[in-house]
Amino acid sequence: MIGVSLPFDWLLTGEGLPESREDVLLALKTEGVRSIELRTVREYHTAADVKGVAQLLWDYGFSISLHGDVKTQENAVFELFCPLEELLKDLRQPSVNITVHPIAGDNVKMLRSIADHIEKHDLPVTVALENNRLMPDKTEGDSAAYVFGIVKEVDRAAIGICWDMGHYMYWWQKNHSSEPVRLPDNAFLKSVIHTHIHALSDLQTHFPLDSHALPLKEFLGGLYFGYFGLYNIELEYNRFKELRPLIPSLVGSVRELKAKMPICAKLYDEIREHFDDWFASACKVFDADGAKFGLLHSSSYLFHFNGYRVGMDVVFRNARFLAAAPEKCVDYLKNLHLMVISHNHADHFEESVVRELANTQIRWVIPDFMYDMALEWGLSPEKIHIAKKDEPLTVGNLTILPFEGRHFRPGTQRGTAEYGYYITAEGMPSVAFPVDVRDFSLENLPNIPKADYCFAHIWLGDGKGLDAICEPIAQDFAEFMLRFSNKNIILTHLYENGRRDKAMWRKEHAEFVAAKISELSPKTNVFIPDCGQIIDLK
Repeated sequence: MIGVSLPFDWLLTGEGLPESREDVLLALKTEGVRSIELRTVREYHTAADVKGVAQLLWDYGFSISLHGDVKTQENAVFELFCPLEELLKDLRQPSVNITVHPIAGDNVKMLRSIADHIEKHDLPVTVALENNRLMPDKTEGDSAAYVFGIVKEVDRAAIGICWDMGHYMYWWQKNHSSEPVRLPDNAFLKSVIHTHIHALSDLQTHFPLDSHALPLKEFLGGLYFGYFGLYNIELEYNRFKELRPLIPSLVGSVRELKAKMPICAKLYDEIREHFDDWFASACKVFDADGAKFGLLHSSSYLFHFNGYRVGMDVVFRNARFLAAAPEKCVDYLKNLHLMVISHNHADHFEESVVRELANTQIRWVIPDFMYDMALEWGLSPEKIHIAKKDEPLTVGNLTILPFEGRHFRPGTQRGTAEYGYYITAEGMPSVAFPVDVRDFSLENLPNIPKADYCFAHIWLGDGKGLDAICEPIAQDFAEFMLRFSNKNIILTHLYENGRRDKAMWRKEHAEFVAAKISELSPKTNVFIPDCGQIIDLK
């Protein structure tokens, strides 16, 4: 989610910048900014004023974060939380991050006192310690390493790092200008819960992103996998006001940031905004008649097979941290008759989902090689139908034939055991699930009839997610899936919310494959469903 820092006093009074609050906020909202950081809330600001500014921003549709001000270890809790007393009583968002600078004192004790206060009062607050241009004593130094050492020693759930990319770049140019810029250590990056993003003009910081120096794409690439915090632009207007007006500088910076953001980060925003609706929409398949399918996301499926309600490989992955629906999965899914599992990768079998659904009446089809894991995760033996290769199961009105999957790369042992499934029932179309295929050779295919529908999981090579054209493997993929069905092929396994960009398949990959299928078999119907969409299996 993109955020922008704006001066708190200007947000409070409307004075101090040449543009009006309304013009700036509307311009930012139009550009897709969804959060505003209040910079800086100080001890002398009243709780009513802070609540009033927050109310203003909430009414515009923004969430907020805060830049706090701590001066001493002894008074840190008072200095930070006194102005927030009214805000935290009526917070109109799940949680709020507060960024603070290191003090010229004992930062470990300072942060632990803040963490104690958060835990004691169960506050929906995280605090991020920011790496600065200079060390707390105003000398030159590696502030990123200093901040990481403090956060590591504090070791509290509510405490993390605000990575100020501009300040980090300042330190690099000051000390390593002849070397290519290098990211901070992975341990630092994994501790980042907030960001400040601004560019440099020579060695001056807080300049617009679209007209000054910052290796933005490389920095964002170091963060994105599993980073759910804000991408927060922090400009200082007085430093460039003679060069460019404020609103064009903000808008240009937002556009530059959007252009350089990883696909994963954009997907997380989609999930924040839409996942709950996708889930509710896909679950409407249970109210349907006949044979229908709803795509929850990626390769998590919900089916209605002539009155029998079935889930397959339902997981949530990072949506659990970004949306509300995963916390209500029992309410949504408790009336399933059956959950079918193909293999033990996290995008197909997730411990949190299994444990939450274990006490419902749902029965499970579990591969024989995963039986012990299923028991360990809370399923009782009487609820499990053990899937064995080439041995049909009769469950409800379904006949389910497991067959050996192709999740190993050809000629290697890299991969995992899995079962695909061929599912039939009286009066409904047959459905084939080859699941995650990595070997598209046409020899020794499973001995099953061609299905009315084949669910084909897009995969076009290791690390090829950023490639526009994936040949010859797309041709191999198309030929392989047509052996399972030449009537209807449904292409899924897109936009998985637990993958890096280079391992994530997108709609353009599916469209490329769909064109290949149509070339080979013009009469085959090809579907690329959206999340939450329901398709009638006729």
